[in-house]
Amino acid sequence: MSQIKKLFSIKGKPMILHEGYIYTVERTTTTKSTLRCQSRDCKCNNQARCHTNLSMDTFLSQPTSHSHAPQLDRVPAIQLKNDIKARAVIADEPTSSILH
Repeated sequence: MSQIKKLFSIKGKPMILHEGYIYTVERTTTTKSTLRCQSRDCKCNNQARCHTNLSMDTFLSQPTSHSHAPQLDRVPAIQLKNDIKARAVIADEPTSSILH
C-alpha cells in the first residue's frame, strides 16, 4: 500500500502526494475530505478524485484513474517554494538574498 505524503500549497492549503500525483482539497465535510487531481487537464473519471479522513492520512475511497502521467517534478518545486516562504517569515535578511 502506498503512503500518503502531506504537502502544503504556497497559500498554506493542504495537499497530498500519492503515487506521484498531487491532490488538492476540493471540499471538506464533518467526516471526510474530498480531494481532486491538481492538474486541471486531468479529465478522466471526474478529474481523479479521492476521499480521505479529516487528518488526511487514510483513504476512505481510493483515487480514480488519471488521464496523464505522474507529476514527480512538481514536488521539489512545491517544497522549495514552501521553504522559501517559511524562511522569509522568520529571517531578517532581504528577500533577494533568500532567493539567491
